Amino acid sequence: MSEYVEYFAETKKLTKVLNSPRLMTKEFGKDRARRIMARLDEVDAAKNLAQIPSDSPPRCHKLQGNLQGEFAVDVSRNYRMIFEGYDKNDVISTKKTEIVTVQIISIEDYH
Repeated sequence: MSEYVEYFAETKKLTKVLNSPRLMTKEFGKDRARRIMARLDEVDAAKNLAQIPSDSPPRCHKLQGNLQGEFAVDVSRNYRMIFEGYDKNDVISTKKTEIVTVQIISIEDYH
């Protein structure tokens, strides 16, 4: 187990996009792709989700409504990287201090 937060994507397509700067730029545009890479670097550098700031950027925050139980970080003014958090036992969690793995569900404008 890594001492830093690990991430993976929910779908094969998103996995390919996140692992290829070229595909990321094609899918999201140059500016958003750069910001997505910055958010992924912040996840890589954190020991748990609590170490990712809740102020901008990246503004890591819990979601509500039909996205309750999930988190998001800002990518741009309207775009968010949406993910679920898991603790060291791979159990879904909403406690930032316990989350050591995130599953990226989507990168979208949900507003």
